[in-house]
Amino acid sequence: MQFGGLLVAIFSVSQLQVYVSASAVQALTPLESALIYTLYILASAAVILIIFRFYKGKIAFVLLEAFVVFISTTFLIWIVFSTALPAAGFYHTAVAAAVITIILIIAKNKKPWLRNLLAVTSSMGVGILIGFNGFALAYALMLFIAIYDYIAVFVTKHMITLAKEISSRNLAFLIGSNDVEAIPQKYLSSKDIRQFRKETKVQNVKDPVIKRLIREGIIPTVSQVQLGSGDLAIPLMVAVSAFVSFLSYSAAVSVVIGSAFGMVFTMYLLKRYRVALPAIPPLFAFISLALGIFFVITDFFDFTLWIGFLAIALITILILMRKLKMQ
Repeated sequence: MQFGGLLVAIFSVSQLQVYVSASAVQALTPLESALIYTLYILASAAVILIIFRFYKGKIAFVLLEAFVVFISTTFLIWIVFSTALPAAGFYHTAVAAAVITIILIIAKNKKPWLRNLLAVTSSMGVGILIGFNGFALAYALMLFIAIYDYIAVFVTKHMITLAKEISSRNLAFLIGSNDVEAIPQKYLSSKDIRQFRKETKVQNVKDPVIKRLIREGIIPTVSQVQLGSGDLAIPLMVAVSAFVSFLSYSAAVSVVIGSAFGMVFTMYLLKRYRVALPAIPPLFAFISLALGIFFVITDFFDFTLWIGFLAIALITILILMRKLKMQ
């Protein structure tokens, strides 16, 4: 997804520069713009939490999902069409993109398994859109969101509530993966084993394979990973911004590679600590690490540049690991 979004951005530079030149956010400094985007995110999270708390219907959530997906996915498809078909007019490509997006939204509401597809297209659209505003804005925004994500998961814990509510309604703001793991009892705590035995009676298990595993001392455990669409869009945003600001394919690819290692590290932490985990802080740490290494190679004598990125990466990882060990 990251490489795909980056390729779309690279091949669509001329179309996206039109957006950037007309963007009102360019009148602000990158830090001011990042703060404004962060306030938007905070306000949106607060509104959605209130809706989840007091509204139990479905229509409002369907409309909210359709609005977000329509804007971001239409933008992505328009970029692809306008780049692949330069002779086509703006309105033709825009209408075609809008029609395809509407069809996808309708299809998703009939086929819930399409949720992940729309989450990916939405993430790519948002990542590319914001990324073309430049690296300073994108990196500052990711820093602010990493701090917010840490607080929202570990302190206020409202991000966990949001994820559960969004997942239960199958909204295209999450990418989910479910699996069943067979874990030997020796790797589980006595509390977990007692809880399993209390809730599960072997004689009531109908699946012969699972029944045999339980009798052999192996406990089947549901493994679920939910990634917010922002966990995909934000690293892409930084990758696109690195290409735009540094005019370097290597810088952009470094960000994507850092993001991939950050995701692997996140999966490792999930397996080890088995707690809800904010994805943005480890992604931010490894993207910073990748950028630090990139600038060591390309601009070693600008010490403040690469040392800054490496220091931010180290501090972020240390804070995250300290918190996890306290859980």
